[in-house]
Amino acid sequence: MSEVHVRLGAREVLRGLNLSLKQGEIYSLLGRNGTGKTTLMRLLTGQLRPASGDVRVFGGDPSREAAPRRMMSLVPQDIALYPRLTVRENLEIMAGMAGLPKRDIPSRVEEAMALVQVEGRQRDLMDHLSGGYKRRANIAAALLTRPRLLLLDEPTVGVDIEARLSLHRTLRHLRDEGASILLTTHDLDEAKSLADRIGVLASGRMAEEGPVSDILRRMFGDRREVVVTLSREPGETVKSVLERLGLASTENPLEWTSWSAGVEGFGSLPAALRRHDIDLNEIRLREPGLEHVLAHVEGMHS
Repeated sequence: MSEVHVRLGAREVLRGLNLSLKQGEIYSLLGRNGTGKTTLMRLLTGQLRPASGDVRVFGGDPSREAAPRRMMSLVPQDIALYPRLTVRENLEIMAGMAGLPKRDIPSRVEEAMALVQVEGRQRDLMDHLSGGYKRRANIAAALLTRPRLLLLDEPTVGVDIEARLSLHRTLRHLRDEGASILLTTHDLDEAKSLADRIGVLASGRMAEEGPVSDILRRMFGDRREVVVTLSREPGETVKSVLERLGLASTENPLEWTSWSAGVEGFGSLPAALRRHDIDLNEIRLREPGLEHVLAHVEGMHS
């Protein structure tokens, strides 16, 4: 994807976007709602053509050619399976709709179920599955064609930690087998543990790109957020003391924050709070999160 511009009505959604995905890579796309993540997915699947710029998937234009579309699968955020059919019945129908030869369908269904570990629930109706198993079955449907490129929109929204870890293992296995994976997420921790690289969209542009650890180092160095949690809501006198100590209020009246240059800069704060008889529940250092990253890139591109 090179110098891509997309307009939807009067709004320019993507502005000179560049994106290159490597074989055998998990790439995570982050950004607020409305920054162009869904538009980018539609470009890659050929549902949308750019106003200008070039979109190539495996050397072809997905909006004009069937060949690149046959080498990819999209896993939407919404469950795209029939609720009153079993997992196996759904996958058999999806395999037929994908054009797989009838003789290959049983083995492909078994293979896809094994990859996402739903074999034990294959006779269950989709309606009776937990959110995590529905997600797994949704991904299994996308794997029936053995795609070389897998696109996933918020694949772990609403699933428990066990299902999330299982999906992560599946995606890493697919990557190790040579598949390229592009996923959107609002979870920086998930991107950090799963993705080889991330891209941060802001104002229709790729504001940052690279391994999460490198991006955080460029943005924040060794700074960490100090989070002070009070035992009770502070009065005006206590608020004034907290502000003099460099802390800022948050939406939670019990939580106050500041930034510290590593552990050394953090060390003197607890004693200072105790000297002013401020009732503390907890004080801790927190790694910069997605909100900090987005605020940083939006400030640079405003």
